[in-house]
Amino acid sequence: MNVVIDARSADSPRSGIGNYTAHLLQEFQTQRGDVEITAIRRKGRVSPSVGPRFGVVEYPGDTKSAWTLGLGRARARTFQEADLFHSPADLVPLGLDCPWVVTIHDLMWVQTPELCASARGERLVNAAWYRWHFGRAIRGARRVIAISRATADAIAQEYPSERDKVRVVHHGVDLDRYSPERAGPREDLDTLVPRDVSYSLVVGQGSPYKNHVRMIRAFVEATKDRPREKLVLVRRFSRSDREMLELFQRPEVKAKVIQVSFISDELLLTLYRHANALLFVSHAEGFGMPVLEAMAIGTPVLTSRAPALLEVTGTAALHASATDHGEMVEAMRRLSTDAELREKLRAAGLERAREFSWAACARATLDVYREAAS
Repeated sequence: MNVVIDARSADSPRSGIGNYTAHLLQEFQTQRGDVEITAIRRKGRVSPSVGPRFGVVEYPGDTKSAWTLGLGRARARTFQEADLFHSPADLVPLGLDCPWVVTIHDLMWVQTPELCASARGERLVNAAWYRWHFGRAIRGARRVIAISRATADAIAQEYPSERDKVRVVHHGVDLDRYSPERAGPREDLDTLVPRDVSYSLVVGQGSPYKNHVRMIRAFVEATKDRPREKLVLVRRFSRSDREMLELFQRPEVKAKVIQVSFISDELLLTLYRHANALLFVSHAEGFGMPVLEAMAIGTPVLTSRAPALLEVTGTAALHASATDHGEMVEAMRRLSTDAELREKLRAAGLERAREFSWAACARATLDVYREAAS
């Protein structure tokens, strides 16, 4: 069986979807069995994830760009010879001449577009774009991979006639990479976080669903009597960020929060390792990779009760409402002051993380390919 997978997002720098695709490709090199893989690579790029045992096709743009729409016709011969096409990122090219499998990460743009963008114009345009493409990709697919039960439930709610073709395949975590021993020493952070300061960590893009403004407000209140405790915010700022900009005009916020817009993977690993806790109290998630990475490295986690986050963390994290300021403050205060609680969450998180592996994710994905092709 010949499967074509759109691997353009696996080039560096990677997003979450790029990491997912790269790990699939790495595992496919050793366990693909009867499945021959042809990877679509970004034109002019060399991806270390695309192994020598794969076929390679080049095409411009990224997996979730408008370039993808023309991929089917531009590489028609590739798809005529394929048994299956896998889009790992929600969008499926027009004019495909073979069956397809699509991975759906979440349906927030369909169900809650107000959580995806602050600007009304951007929200309306993107919601219409994604609604059309999600519907077409899901209805036309032989099988749909949902990265969580929460995403599968959302698909069943929006597209009830397609629910029987959905298969839940959880992401994994690289336990070797996200191990405490692989992180750098605390002094590697001295230029970012002074040595005599302890800190909690927030990681994520600047979309409203990440709930960063509420988390910052709660953290400032929870630690107001602990001046040597800071919040490190690793966040890609969005084009429309008025509320966040106004928040950072307040002196108590400036005194408490260290902003970082870009950081290397190595330094992020060290930040995870030495943080008091990862704070990830978002309104919604398709999966929530940062919580799994934090648990794998032994960092206590505070999340919301969003279904996907409960699914990933189980009882190995502390949970608080994404909209209840008082509950968030109390949870952050407990994490700040209760060393025994942090140790309990650290141990539980390490154990929980071992339940997720990229090898299992790849095996289940290959099973979906075989099911779809048959």
